[in-house]
Amino acid sequence: MDVEASGERAVAAGGSIGMVVTGDTFLRVDRITAQLPAEAYELPACTTRVVNLPDRPDVFVGREAELDALDAAFEGADQVVVHAVHGLGGIGKSTLAAHWAAGRADTWNPVWWINAETPADLDAGLADLAVAFRPALGDQLSRRVLRDLAVQWLCTHDGWLLILDNVADPADVKPLLGRATRGRFLVTTRRAEGWRGIAEKLPLDVLTLPKAVELFAAVHGRPFGRRDDDGTDLDDVGELCRDLGCLPLAVEQAAAYCREAAITPARYRRQLAEYPQQLLAQAPEGGRAVARVWRVTLDRLVDTPLAGEILRVIAWWAPDGIHRSYLDPLGSPPEVTEALRRLAAHSMITLHGDEISVHRLVQAVARAADPADPHRLPESVVAARESAATLLNGPTGPTEDSARAMQTRWYSHAEAFLGHGEPDTEQSALLFVTVVRWRCVFHEEGGVAALWHALGVARRVCGLGHTTTLLARENVAEEYLATGQWVQAQLLLRQNMFTAYRRLERAHPVRIMAYARLAGPMLRKGNAFAALGTLDRALRKAERALGPDHDVTVRIGIMLAKTATHLGRIFPRRYAPRVIPQVERLRARADIASDAALLFTTYLVSLHTSTGDHERAVRTTVDFADELAGTHGERHVSTLYARAEQVSTLEAYGETDLARAVLDPLRADWEEAVEDTRLPASLREAMTRMLRTLLPPRTD
Repeated sequence: MDVEASGERAVAAGGSIGMVVTGDTFLRVDRITAQLPAEAYELPACTTRVVNLPDRPDVFVGREAELDALDAAFEGADQVVVHAVHGLGGIGKSTLAAHWAAGRADTWNPVWWINAETPADLDAGLADLAVAFRPALGDQLSRRVLRDLAVQWLCTHDGWLLILDNVADPADVKPLLGRATRGRFLVTTRRAEGWRGIAEKLPLDVLTLPKAVELFAAVHGRPFGRRDDDGTDLDDVGELCRDLGCLPLAVEQAAAYCREAAITPARYRRQLAEYPQQLLAQAPEGGRAVARVWRVTLDRLVDTPLAGEILRVIAWWAPDGIHRSYLDPLGSPPEVTEALRRLAAHSMITLHGDEISVHRLVQAVARAADPADPHRLPESVVAARESAATLLNGPTGPTEDSARAMQTRWYSHAEAFLGHGEPDTEQSALLFVTVVRWRCVFHEEGGVAALWHALGVARRVCGLGHTTTLLARENVAEEYLATGQWVQAQLLLRQNMFTAYRRLERAHPVRIMAYARLAGPMLRKGNAFAALGTLDRALRKAERALGPDHDVTVRIGIMLAKTATHLGRIFPRRYAPRVIPQVERLRARADIASDAALLFTTYLVSLHTSTGDHERAVRTTVDFADELAGTHGERHVSTLYARAEQVSTLEAYGETDLARAVLDPLRADWEEAVEDTRLPASLREAMTRMLRTLLPPRTD
């Protein structure tokens, strides 16, 4: 076939060619269906306004700080600007980007929106940009060639803005960002990490509660504050938004659903509490469902199975204050760390040092996997068992943290777990029995009726002779003792002892403790000598069978020391000197930073006081506090308790000057400690009182 070319830099081709080269550029050509002049294959300068944005959000509230941050980042910069807005799916990243770009479309040209979830999506968006410059090329060149033309244009022009939406992996856009260095990029992504050296990050959080309420009302399109026919308060939007964790997509979904289904926010909230997974999977007309948005992220984590495992387990706990140590049983430290890193990188969790937070709606989705999902997680009941087993490890944590603060956090997670249904496994039954007792003792909630209910649960799930059932019966007896009903307590504890002796081996800790518990009713009845004898025999059994450091041995030792101190107060001269050596022996073998050591020290101080030996009582508190300070420092929670005991003892004996002398050099440490909410409120209140009453106010 004869072809001719005329004119400067003209190109002619016969048949098919793969590349055209002129003096200063090249062009891949897959097919040419018509002859065009060479300049037709170059993209022109952008002289008319070119804007490609999704529809501007009908409703947009809040985000003033984020909008200001984007304005500051993009205004007046001479070099390429790349900003990555990242956050949990449904947090409003695309909405923010669309709203911001639409309001500033006159500043840059072109302003072009590209769905960049995959490399193919990115290439398609760039090809569409080339066609927007020269529509005739859409039928002349392949999509790959059009993409190359668009990239070449971006590399040689400035003043443009590209919004790359929903980028899954920073590596997918890194080549483009590295080549096109004369314009502006705004990226939205769920990936919180991987942007170092590529883009500045702008984290996006949930809305504040007032803004979430404002968003709900705007989407719903009607005022609230009245009551419906059945008396339900229509102004329940605030509580509903709180239940939704103020996640913008969830708030919009709920508002639109309430409008379309003609139900009140209060009714939606009740259904959400009972059927969270179903409601979160139901998208309003033309909208997205929260659950489906997160399924995409879960699919991307399938190559790290432990990430899904961790998400399933923490889905049953409280959403905040999850300590990393709770996850130790789920894998090796490197495995757990990597799983947490990936979850955080995809914005499914937030890491705060040693603590983890997860959005409550993410928890609801993780608790019940989608049966249609090919990567679906095991049944939620399996995760429930894992949660119970993990929580039963009890509160653990770094030595510098407050043991009591750890216990409080553990308790909140255990309560959250139990709030999802009645126990149906031995682990969850034991957790239930433990939490009910904790609630009764430390929060004065439930009382003996709740403890009897826990006993019934233990019988049903575990059986009459199970150790959990014995524990539950012991808890009921302890509550009776606390209210002075020693006869009922004695009957229950004797029943426990007989059951333990029939079903458990001689050296079993529960059997030994069942015998030691009989001392409680004896002491309540007024027979302290019999109680002390019972505890002494139980302690010797525990030491022989379990060893001096076993938890049961230490607990029986504390019970013995408490009873001995009681007798020492009744018979100070005749009896206190006899039991002091025994209590000193128990304290000497206890871990110096343990609650047991503090209790033994307190009992010793009381015994020395009862004998009139105030000097030895003070010396006991001083030595104990100094030993703790030397081992763990003055700011350790155990040292703070010991120093408070020391200062309090000096105050009680009228040694105010000595108390001030002890407290004055500790003032800075104590003033910092009283602001630490991780410490127990009772300790902080006692320290605050001593600082206020013993030391003059600061003048600086």
